[in-house]
Amino acid sequence: MSKRSEKEARENADLVALLAPALTVTAMLSYFQYRGFKKQFLSGAQVKRIDDPEAHTPILVVSTLGIVLALWGLFAFAAWAFRGHAAFIPVAALSAYAVWLLINRLLAAQAACLLGVVVDQQAGAITFPTFFPAFKTVPLAEIAQITREDGNKLHIAGEFGSYSLRFSDKRRRDECIYLLKSRTGAKMLAELE
Repeated sequence: MSKRSEKEARENADLVALLAPALTVTAMLSYFQYRGFKKQFLSGAQVKRIDDPEAHTPILVVSTLGIVLALWGLFAFAAWAFRGHAAFIPVAALSAYAVWLLINRLLAAQAACLLGVVVDQQAGAITFPTFFPAFKTVPLAEIAQITREDGNKLHIAGEFGSYSLRFSDKRRRDECIYLLKSRTGAKMLAELE
């Protein structure tokens, strides 16, 4: 093996050695945010939760890749700044703060995906994960129309606009439809599946 490829292999191993603990810490932080969301949103007897991490895999993947890229970029910039570009050290410190804010948002998106769709009958609201912000809450009374599509999608519409909820299977989608129809006066359009 040439000296250059050995050096690249060592650098890659060092990067993996730095990222593995960082990803472990972010997974733990995401779990703690999930527990906080659970206390916030699942606090009553009239609250029903449809947890479906498979349906939110794109958000989980994008947020995880975002965390990895943000940490890698910060590490590369800080290493460059500390390696002879001392004038950029304050910029690196400011960048570290900006990366922390970004990672905090991405952790909230991951935790929201782990929580899933929450229908609170007592408060009269449905809360579901989105990428940014982490959650969207819609009052059940404002839902005017519910539409099924593609076997596992559910569209809700009303004065608030429209949103598409994706589930991994029809059972979870139908559970959400049942919870919404039992509390709202929403019309369900007849369609064939």
